[in-house]
Amino acid sequence: MFDGLDHVPWHDLVYAYRGEADMPSLFHALLDEAAAAEAAGELLNELHHQGGFVCSAAVAALPFLVEAAESSRVSCRREVLEIVEMLALTAREVAPRLVADGWAEVWAQAVPRLVALLDDSDPRVRRTVTSVLEEAVTHADLVVGALRDRWSAQDAVTRLDQVLAVGALAGSLTAATLPETLLWLRDLTRDPDEQLRFAATLALGEALPGRPADVEPLLAALSGDLTAWSGSEHFPGAPASTVRWVIDRLGDDLDAREDACLTLLAHPDLGRRLGAVHAAAGLLSVSRRPHRLLPALRERFADPDVETRTRVLHLLGAHARPGGEDADLFAAHLNDRARVPGLPAVADVAVWGLAWSGDERCLPELAERIGGERPGSSLSSMHTGKRYGYPMWTPSLQQILAPCSDRAQALLPVIRRRLRPDVEEQLGRTLLQTLGAWGPPAAPAVPQITDLLGGRLRHWAAEALGAIGPDAAFAEPALRDLLDAPEAGLDHPYARQMAADAVPWAYWRVTGDPEPALRALGPRLGDRNTTTPRLADLEAHASGHVPTLRLLARALEPWTALEAAHALIRITGDVAEGGHILMRPVRDLLDGRAEPIVRAAAGYLAGIEDLPAGYLSTMGAVLSDDRRHSWDGGWAAIHDDLVLREVLRGAVQGARP
Repeated sequence: MFDGLDHVPWHDLVYAYRGEADMPSLFHALLDEAAAAEAAGELLNELHHQGGFVCSAAVAALPFLVEAAESSRVSCRREVLEIVEMLALTAREVAPRLVADGWAEVWAQAVPRLVALLDDSDPRVRRTVTSVLEEAVTHADLVVGALRDRWSAQDAVTRLDQVLAVGALAGSLTAATLPETLLWLRDLTRDPDEQLRFAATLALGEALPGRPADVEPLLAALSGDLTAWSGSEHFPGAPASTVRWVIDRLGDDLDAREDACLTLLAHPDLGRRLGAVHAAAGLLSVSRRPHRLLPALRERFADPDVETRTRVLHLLGAHARPGGEDADLFAAHLNDRARVPGLPAVADVAVWGLAWSGDERCLPELAERIGGERPGSSLSSMHTGKRYGYPMWTPSLQQILAPCSDRAQALLPVIRRRLRPDVEEQLGRTLLQTLGAWGPPAAPAVPQITDLLGGRLRHWAAEALGAIGPDAAFAEPALRDLLDAPEAGLDHPYARQMAADAVPWAYWRVTGDPEPALRALGPRLGDRNTTTPRLADLEAHASGHVPTLRLLARALEPWTALEAAHALIRITGDVAEGGHILMRPVRDLLDGRAEPIVRAAAGYLAGIEDLPAGYLSTMGAVLSDDRRHSWDGGWAAIHDDLVLREVLRGAVQGARP
C-alpha cells in the first residue's frame, strides 16, 4: 500500500498546522489497529486543523487517504473518510485563492474511487462515503446516478441517508438528470414507510428551495419512532438533535418552522420538546415574525427537565424589556439552583431576565452577586456572530446591570464597597463600566471612583467620571493633577493610550473647560476610533478640526468614517456633513447585512433633530422588516434587534409633527 508515499516532498509543503509530523509514518500507522485512531487524528490536525483553506499537503495526501479508506486493513476507515469530507467541504466553501493548486485534479480522480465504496461490504463505510460524496457537486450527475442505481440494494438506514444525499446534490444536477431525479424523490414521498416519506420530503424540499414545505409527513415522522435512523450519518440519533436538524433544514419557510416547533413543544417526549426549544431559538434569532412561539414557550417555563426550562428562560430573557410580561416567570425561578453542565444555572438566567424587565425583585440577588465571590455571570462579554447558532452564554454582569440605572440607589452601597483600590482588575472594570452606563445616578460613587484614578483602572475611572458629568465635581482636583501626564505610572500600552484620551475628556465633562481636551485629542485624531467621539462631545469648541474630520469621514474603514461623520454633525450642527455615512449601515439592513456598527449609527441618528424625509423613510422600512437586525448570535441576536428597533422607532416618531 501507499506506493509513492516516500517520494512526496512532504517537508516542502504547506500544512494546516505545524507541519512537523512524519507523514509517511502516520499513513503507515493507519495499518496498525492500536495506533490507527491516533494517526487519523493527527492527519486531520495537520491537513485540516480549523479549516479555512486547503493546504498543499492536503492535495498531496488525498490519494493516500482514499487508498486507506479503500483498504479493509485500515480499522479507522470512517475516520479517514471524514478527513476527506472536511477537506472537500472546505474546498467547496472557501474562495478559490485559498485552495492549493492541484486540488481540483486530485478530487476529480478521487470521486470515482469514492463512488466505488458505495458497494463496500461495511454498511457504516457506505453511509460515511455517501456523506462525503455530497461534497462532489461538480460531479453531481455521476454521484446521483450511482446512488440511485445502488439504492434498492442498500440496508434501510443507508437508503435513508442516500435519499438525503440526492436532495443535497439536486441543485447541482444538469438538465439531463434533474427531472428524473425530482420524479424519483416525488414518488418516494408517497412510499408507505413513514421515515422514507420523511427523508424524501426533506430531500425534495432541498432540491426545490423556495417551495412551501409539506410539514405533515415531517411532523408525523418526528412525532413517531425515530429508531429507523439509528446509525445514520445525518442524524446523531438523539431525538432532540434530530428535531432541531430537521426544523432548521426548513430554512426560509418560517411558517413551516414555527408550526413544527409549536407541535413538538407539546410532545410528551422530553427529547422532542427539547429539540423544539433548540429549533425555536434558532428561528427567533433570525426573525421576529413567529408571534405564536413566545406564548408556547411560556407554557414550558416550569418544565420538569432542567435543560428545557433553562433554555426557555434564556429565550425569554433575551426578549426581556422594562415592563415586560415575563417578570413573574423569572421571579418564580430565583431560587432554582438547578444546573446542567455547560449551561448557566436556572437562577442566574432568572436574575438576568428580571433585571432587564425592570423588576425590583432582582435587587437582592444582584447585590449578592456583586458583593459575593460568585457573580453568577461572566465579567466579559462574548461576541461571535450568528455562525454558532444560539449559544447559551448569558450577558456579562455589566450588560445585565447597565439598564438598571433607575435602581442605582439600591445597588450603589455594595458597588462602593467593592470599588476599593485593591479591587480585582476585571471586576473593577465591570463596575466602572456599569457606573459609566448609569451616568449621573452613579454620582454617590464619585469618591470611590476618584480613588481609582491613581492605579491601573485609571482610564475606566475617568470614563465613568466623564459620564457622570458635573455631578462628579469632587474629582476635579484629581483629574486636574493628571492633565500634564495622564498616562504616568501605567505600564500597559493600551491603558496608557486610553488614559491619554479619557482623562482630559473627563475633565471637560466635569468642569466644562474644553482646552485640555482640545490639546490632547486633536493631534491624535485618526489614531484610534475612541478619540473621535470624545472630540465630538466638545461640539463647536472643536470646529478647528473639521477639515481633518472631513478627510476621516472618507475612510474605507467603517468605524473611522462613522465616528468622523458623527463628530462633524455634532460640531457643525449640519446633518449634510455626515448623515449619509451614518445611514449606510442602517440601509444595509434592508439587504440583510447587519454589522456591529449599526447600533452606534442608529444611536447617533436618533440624536439628530430634523432628519431628512428619505432617512426617515428608510428607517420605517427597516422597522417593517421582520428579520432580526443584529450581527451577533445567542441572546444578543434578539436583544440587539429589539434595542435597535426602539431607537429607530423613537427617531421616526420624534420627527412626526
